[in-house]
Amino acid sequence: MKISTGQLFEQAVTQMNTQQAKVTQMQAQLATGKQIVQSSDDPDKVGLIQRLNTAYQRQDVYEQSLNTVNDRLVSEEAAILATDNILQRLRELAVRASSDTLSAPDREIISIEVSALKDGLMQLANTQDINGNYIFAGSMSSTMPFTTDASGHTSYQGDDRQIAVDVSEQRRLNMNRPGSDIFSSVVRQELDGTTQRVSFFGVIDDFADALKNNNTGAIQRSLSEVSDLSASVSVSLADVGSRLSVVDSQRDMLSDAKLRYQSMLSQVEDLDYATAVTELSAELLSMEAAQSSFAKISQLSLFNYIR
Repeated sequence: MKISTGQLFEQAVTQMNTQQAKVTQMQAQLATGKQIVQSSDDPDKVGLIQRLNTAYQRQDVYEQSLNTVNDRLVSEEAAILATDNILQRLRELAVRASSDTLSAPDREIISIEVSALKDGLMQLANTQDINGNYIFAGSMSSTMPFTTDASGHTSYQGDDRQIAVDVSEQRRLNMNRPGSDIFSSVVRQELDGTTQRVSFFGVIDDFADALKNNNTGAIQRSLSEVSDLSASVSVSLADVGSRLSVVDSQRDMLSDAKLRYQSMLSQVEDLDYATAVTELSAELLSMEAAQSSFAKISQLSLFNYIR
């Protein structure tokens, strides 16, 4: 088989061009710090990197949802805690007002504080978050949940729906509780044996009226009902505390997931500089040797042998 000088030159040039392209690619990798410079370098690996990046970005979205839930629950917890403190004060007033040593004027003075405390409870029941949404209105966050009509009757204007958000691929968390659950009603036993449901603020109003009318029997009943309200609010406080704990644990899980995806991305995407520099040095040395050899061979001819 005969090999012409042209074929020899062409093969040598092709080999050196291939090595030069490889050196150029490795230099580009070192400049970017990435294994893949162009999508055409390794389409399968590019697809894997895109899937990992998408999964990582989803964790960021879940983390933002968790932050929103956390902010909402912190506001809810603060409002419920303040509500519980006011109810404890109302209970203390009910205990004092139940004493036989108090006169009618004394109880009327207490009724003034009870009315003021009711106003404080109304403000807490209508608490808004940093975005101006009412946190105890259910899904009707733009509607003031508790309003008082001209006759002084307070009613709930929200709904009973809870808002849930995704915090992982498999988990959703409720970010609110309806005001009707937290500021709940009580069942009142009447003297004739019948029962009726009395609203949260109806209990406070009846307590204030009993004080104004010096009705010791109604004051005793108010003491029991205020205690029931306080117990119900304490349960709500425990509930929001448990949901905050879930948020904290879920945030830890998301952090672990993000670290895992970062590690996987680093393995697939990031360049091993030590190995890359070593390989580049070897390629440069090989290319220089090929170029040197080609330069010497290209100068040879038949006349070198017949001289």
